[in-house]
Amino acid sequence: MPETIRIREARPEDLPIILHHRKAMFKDMGFSNEADIEAMAASSEHWLIPALAEGRYRGWLAEVPGGEIVAGGGVLIAPWISHPRDLRPRKGEILNVYTEPAYRRRGLARRLMEIMIEWCREQGFAMIFLHASDDGRPLYESMGFRPTSEMKLSLK
Repeated sequence: MPETIRIREARPEDLPIILHHRKAMFKDMGFSNEADIEAMAASSEHWLIPALAEGRYRGWLAEVPGGEIVAGGGVLIAPWISHPRDLRPRKGEILNVYTEPAYRRRGLARRLMEIMIEWCREQGFAMIFLHASDDGRPLYESMGFRPTSEMKLSLK
């Protein structure tokens, strides 16, 4: 990762860039219906405003000199039933990992992941989860993430 890029924690006023990353991430994964993407961003905004303020969403952003944000990621802390390996009723999930195209292949996503994993470790999470895009899967696997037994049924 270039030394001139610094990673900082996201603040509530970073909501527009978090939403930009979220929309761009889904577009990169092949979602092309602009109306659906904008509707997702609007509903995400309503959820993220209190989640950022209350700490239920913790984000980290990569900032270049001059203040431009070029990458980011976050951890969702959700109420969840406990597990034999983790008796706390919560679940940590990494999401919104995104790097602007001009800044890819410089180690930014890896560094963001390292920071988020370490933060989760410090918070006492026994496990963390994420949903991997095809492009992100090699990075996550190289960091020790493995597929789980989770299954899904699409209803829409």
